[in-house]
Amino acid sequence: MIEELMATLLGEKPENDIFNISYKYAERDFEDLLIFKKERYNPEKIFRHLKKERKRLQNLKKLKTVVTFSDRIFNTNAEEKLRFREFTQAEERIYRFAIMRDQGADANLMIEKDEINKWTEIFLIDNRDEHLKFFESPEVFIRIAKDFSRTDEKEPFLWLYSYILEFIEICPKSYLENGMFGKFMRSIFGVLFFSKSVENTDYNNISRLSGYFATTYLFDDILDDPGYLKEEKDQYFQNVLKILNSEKYDELKFSEDPLMAFSEYAFVSIREILDEKRGRMVTQSYLAIAKAISIGSHWNYSTSLTNKEIYSIATIKAAYTRIIPAILTGHNINARFLSHCMKAGLIYQLTDDLRDITDDLAENNITPFNYYRYGIIKPDIHPAEIFLAAVSRISEENLWNIPDANDLWIMRISHSLRLLKLKYGEENLKKLFIEMNFSDDKVTTEIAMLGECSSVIIDIEAETAQIYSDIAVNMQGGWSKKPVCGH
Repeated sequence: MIEELMATLLGEKPENDIFNISYKYAERDFEDLLIFKKERYNPEKIFRHLKKERKRLQNLKKLKTVVTFSDRIFNTNAEEKLRFREFTQAEERIYRFAIMRDQGADANLMIEKDEINKWTEIFLIDNRDEHLKFFESPEVFIRIAKDFSRTDEKEPFLWLYSYILEFIEICPKSYLENGMFGKFMRSIFGVLFFSKSVENTDYNNISRLSGYFATTYLFDDILDDPGYLKEEKDQYFQNVLKILNSEKYDELKFSEDPLMAFSEYAFVSIREILDEKRGRMVTQSYLAIAKAISIGSHWNYSTSLTNKEIYSIATIKAAYTRIIPAILTGHNINARFLSHCMKAGLIYQLTDDLRDITDDLAENNITPFNYYRYGIIKPDIHPAEIFLAAVSRISEENLWNIPDANDLWIMRISHSLRLLKLKYGEENLKKLFIEMNFSDDKVTTEIAMLGECSSVIIDIEAETAQIYSDIAVNMQGGWSKKPVCGH
């Protein structure tokens, strides 16, 4: 099946529909996950990793209490030093997680400290004023981008800087407040990281592709935007499909809405930059995502869904968002890479769904978590069990050469729990888990306990998302105090 998926993505079987083949593969892979869960999954092993993470956070919380007391009595400034150390360690772990998530067993884990520092300088500066300088000054932006990419070229990053400002200008304030700009910037960096991994030095095209790829994330937000009429969304959806299926861009009619047209132009620009082979692969990938989003958007609690249906759609949406930046940069798209993306996509989507339980309940977005609780058909297995079994499987089968793969995935879980706690309030997460029909066993109890002590985490993604949201809104003309919570 993976060979047929490869052949379809590469255009070697034009008669195949990429979504149908991807869906069949995702179904088969989910069946394999259920077999793994039944025959080889060891809940005790995952329990030990969860417990290890909880103890780490509890010990950090105790240390912070002692340090804070020491600062008050002796004025030692130890709290600031402790935060700096925590921040540095968190940077390295999230950097390694991102590479593992995106590149699987091919990830180069021998990360040089200098490389982490350059990444930090661009993305993870723990200083709002420095971030603001980064966007307000083209000279600073270009200097840092050139240093990070280790090139003397200037023009590609000047274009990227201008495009970023254009994105901020055209986005509605509500999008920027909800964290769209943070997602936009993370997507740009994702393409840049892939380009470094394959040593692609065509910075002119890489800069443009990174900007356009980040803009295509507007597609999902626009379709979810209640401010647009259904007829407008349907027409926009059809426009994007025409762009992806057409070779005659000069005959296309863009939407009248400026935001829709801006995102449509991004799809066209990606196709125009790439060679025929990779252009076809990207088109196939976007078509798979669009079809998955379209199907999921018509679900509600009265829709009869099987486990395979709901998890397969989740897998496709998340997997191709990682496959696309790899294609853009010339990464080797082979069977092992695709297999990893499918497995990692399901886990990554489920971490997002865990984080967004309360949001999805309020907005009636159907995910494995709320469908298990309120759907017309109650699935046999709770999403939390699927989630943990999937972590165990990918660590054992796809990431066997990364000794702490389980710990890095558990770190992602603890970050999701932190954000869920922030949204749900300070109440005991166990109460929410009971409401959502989580099983009453020691693994679930451990997850709840992990969530309870997660407030001690330095969540770089969430903090950076809030900073970027504030800066983008400010550059549009006025600060916002609306919390972003890592979106």
